[in-house]
Amino acid sequence: MHNRNSEPLLILAFAGLFVLSLAIAGNHFAGNRSTTRALPRPIVQKNPASVPGPETTNPGAVATGNDTLTNSWENLEAFYQALHNIASDQTRVHIAYFGDSMIEGDLVTMHLRQFLQRHFGGTGVGFVTITTPLPGFRTTILQSFNDAWEVIPFTHTAATDRDAPGISGYTYLSSRGARTEFSTPKNGAPFRHASLLFGGTQPVRLKITTDTLTQTVTLMPEGRVNRYGIVADSAFRSLSLRVESDDPGVFYGVNFEAGAGVYVDNYAFRGNSGLPMTAIPSPVFEGFNRILNNRLIILHFGLNVYTPGVDDYHWYEMAMDKVVRHVRESSPGCSILLISMPDRSALINGAYHTPAGLPEFIRLQKRVALREHAAYLDLYDAMGGAESMKNWVEGHPKLAGEDYTHPNGAGAARIASYVFDFLMRGYEHWLHPSDTTLTPKQPGMTL
Repeated sequence: MHNRNSEPLLILAFAGLFVLSLAIAGNHFAGNRSTTRALPRPIVQKNPASVPGPETTNPGAVATGNDTLTNSWENLEAFYQALHNIASDQTRVHIAYFGDSMIEGDLVTMHLRQFLQRHFGGTGVGFVTITTPLPGFRTTILQSFNDAWEVIPFTHTAATDRDAPGISGYTYLSSRGARTEFSTPKNGAPFRHASLLFGGTQPVRLKITTDTLTQTVTLMPEGRVNRYGIVADSAFRSLSLRVESDDPGVFYGVNFEAGAGVYVDNYAFRGNSGLPMTAIPSPVFEGFNRILNNRLIILHFGLNVYTPGVDDYHWYEMAMDKVVRHVRESSPGCSILLISMPDRSALINGAYHTPAGLPEFIRLQKRVALREHAAYLDLYDAMGGAESMKNWVEGHPKLAGEDYTHPNGAGAARIASYVFDFLMRGYEHWLHPSDTTLTPKQPGMTL
């Protein structure tokens, strides 16, 4: 069974900078609320009609204001070099996209993956964890499993190296009979290659079954993160793994990829503020980066931290500095991109509006990126700024849910187009640094 997320308690341990009371609202971390917190105030728009709606929001809006995007793109040089080498070296480049419930179910990442693979090649969904908290929610790969797995999230304090989280934030300990199965959607492309990523210190006997082949192998761990390539005699639409040994094994997930190109791995963890990522040991990060050839790490957090009416997030800013520093030091050769939280609306005086304190929280995220030499994408600005979430919910087409916080499928595709546009405009600038005319590109178009 899956452990419930204990994010609020872990943040106390990570931040260590405040002694205010915490509260939980649904699955979201509510921030450092106090009983005397001020009521949220809306951002007053001098000309509400000027706020762009979903139909007019321009992905190029990320270039407005005082954002030094050229410098931001320079922080992506390692990633752009890897993109440039795909055709000549026939390499497989992975993007590790970390986030919370906003990207759960492969939302956002599925569209970003499609855009990039259309342009650079590659077939497959990339890394997938052994189990998932919401089986059936993700549509890009189908997954089922039994209850014979012990699921250890990174909100759990690791007692040993065995319990340390994988890069996804989860480690899976097996018992005899532990089973997980993956299959392609009805209209999806078949699997061509799969690799199992595992850890531990002792051998584990594993039965592997594809459409046409069954084999029993013994996994022999040699380091913190190991890879076993699953050999099949042809393309296959299903993959089943069943543990046949009594001693517990340490498993992380399966990587599905075929051919040179780009793979976007979805690392969603509901309720995550980003702070628990320091619990991922550097050797584990390094092992995943080496095996998967990660060249870009995206950190997309904030929804589970920002609370309307709370003004002081200094503790979070300092803690996120440490998170980005840990990721950077654990990932030499990888570029890092921070994406701000989106606009969100709160019920203020009977109507939904952008809270007055949200822009300052967005600026906090930008300061972290600048200090830690990471690239930065202002998603709030790309959406259209204040009141844009209100427009997403109440406009046509509808782009977000009635919680005025989370995008729906169409909104997730819109966000993916912003990320793609940002990355590709930077890539064009990297290829042609003397060209100061950076025009936005539509997803999938040849530059």
